[in-house]
Amino acid sequence: MKQRLGVSIGLVAVFLLATLGLAGPASASADAGVSVTTNGLVKQAKKAKKKAKKVCRKVGKTKGKEGKKQARKRCSKARKQAKKADRRLKNHRFFDVCKHGCAYRTVQAGINDAGLWQLKVKKKATVRIQPGTYVEGTFMFGTQNMKRKNLPDGFVKRNFDGLTIMGVNKNGKPLEDASKVHMEGLNAKTVVEGNDPGWRPGDSAKVPAQNAIEGRNVQGVTLKNIYGSNYQNNGFFVWASVDPASGERCSNYTMDNLLASGNRAYGLFGRNCTGGKMLNSTAWNSGDSGFYIGETPCDDYNWTNHGTNPKPCQAEPKWSLIDNAEAFQNTLGFSGTNAKYVEIKDSAFYNNGSGIVPNALDSEHYEPPGWLKIHDNDVFWNNYNYYCTGVAPATCGGTAFHTVSGGLGELLGEQVNFPMGVGVMLFGTDSAKVYENNIFGNEKWGVATFSSPVWEGLDIEANKGDDGKSLNNQFIDNKMGRNGVDPNGFDFLYDSTGGGNCWQGNTANPAVTYVMGTGPKTQAQLYPACPAPKALNDATDSFDGLQGIQVNIGDLTDPETILGYAASSPPDQQQCSWKTPATATGPNRFHPAFEDYVENRTEPAVCTP
Repeated sequence: MKQRLGVSIGLVAVFLLATLGLAGPASASADAGVSVTTNGLVKQAKKAKKKAKKVCRKVGKTKGKEGKKQARKRCSKARKQAKKADRRLKNHRFFDVCKHGCAYRTVQAGINDAGLWQLKVKKKATVRIQPGTYVEGTFMFGTQNMKRKNLPDGFVKRNFDGLTIMGVNKNGKPLEDASKVHMEGLNAKTVVEGNDPGWRPGDSAKVPAQNAIEGRNVQGVTLKNIYGSNYQNNGFFVWASVDPASGERCSNYTMDNLLASGNRAYGLFGRNCTGGKMLNSTAWNSGDSGFYIGETPCDDYNWTNHGTNPKPCQAEPKWSLIDNAEAFQNTLGFSGTNAKYVEIKDSAFYNNGSGIVPNALDSEHYEPPGWLKIHDNDVFWNNYNYYCTGVAPATCGGTAFHTVSGGLGELLGEQVNFPMGVGVMLFGTDSAKVYENNIFGNEKWGVATFSSPVWEGLDIEANKGDDGKSLNNQFIDNKMGRNGVDPNGFDFLYDSTGGGNCWQGNTANPAVTYVMGTGPKTQAQLYPACPAPKALNDATDSFDGLQGIQVNIGDLTDPETILGYAASSPPDQQQCSWKTPATATGPNRFHPAFEDYVENRTEPAVCTP
């Protein structure tokens, strides 16, 4: 299977600068390792400055012409030494990590010292990691604006804003092959002593590693050229508390040329952040999604899209970007719970349970998702049956990873799970534009848009507050089914709820296919051309029992409806309603090759009546 495993790393040379009788750091221009920590440099600078003041005060007290002359020379020399020590401190912007010969043996140690240096010097630092396997997890909590009295004893204040953490070769140059700097989560620990404001003296200094790199309450952090695998939660994670009283913020992060595999939940994860970028990265074998941007903060903590004239979530939107990404063999390729102002482009989502899935859930704040741009992507073969674990109740062979998705909860007495076999799935989304994508080989639906139902008649309240409606989404100029070579089960499904959605210029051979259900609406009524009149949340419904697409009132388990399909029991049985080759065996069960991508799928489910 295709993987963008980019990067090749070496060892950074170390040399010593003799000054004040101690080993000092290389200058920024020297571009080499160091052998003294930030605290040591701070002490040297303070000591030299204090000495200069003491020596220079003696000039005025010295008597005699020759005596004053010698005193001035000593003063001048001491001041030069102080300036030199201060300059060394300020130039100490590289923090080199390697197995042998660098100032830091662990990534956490380099990060800690860089955060301290940034706080003292008020400049941006770079942690450079040389090739090797680092069995550790790292954590940084930005607390530069917190008052000292509010921090526990033993906590060290640091500033991580603008910090760069990157894989480099032995000459300190950025790597292309990210796999050479491998952060490994198996048996890894994270040192929390002095890093987490929740830590107290006496607590264990090491805890099981949850993430390869985690940044909380950070702005402008850059993570590059690193491979993170097998962590208990995520590969790379940046976030901020949603509690407005915390004062925390997460913004303008960059994740570039990262690899993430085998992590229990997510590969690359940004939560409650604005203006982030995930670039040139690959994620696979994630228990939830390869890429995640969600819980996008609004200007008003109590924002909703209800009312006759709802305000925008952000008056001046700060967009996040996923570009040139690759997600395969994950529960979901992209997941975005209540994600807003996210652009996903020029990326490949394939061999996942489902491909691109913005979703409205009560579990996170700022519902619903929306105001998205999804374009120029290849979205194909998202038919990976991640419930085929070989363990009851599944009835098919094992998978490369175990899903941690708890599904969508219980509805009408049945456990409801995310639908598999779907390319792009807009679940309760408002104002997304899906355009100019190449969508094929998804065996249930190429693109599906539906609401999270609320209806008193059946005692349904899947989304409290009725926020998750399918509203004002546009599907324009998408190429469906690979010109007939590799069709989707159906190209488009819309459950007839919400409103303001439209379809225009989408193509297929022989023709674009639509799920029509059993209700009275015609294709033109159900799938109108763009543009469509804007629909308001409070003027629309999230439940439709007439068209027979969202639910079949006569048969709540009907797999051709959204609710019946999502409630398939056991869940691996979703696959049983796919079109062939979903349940076929032998060579015919695979899709035609596409470029240099290779399809990977589980053994077909053993379908039961």
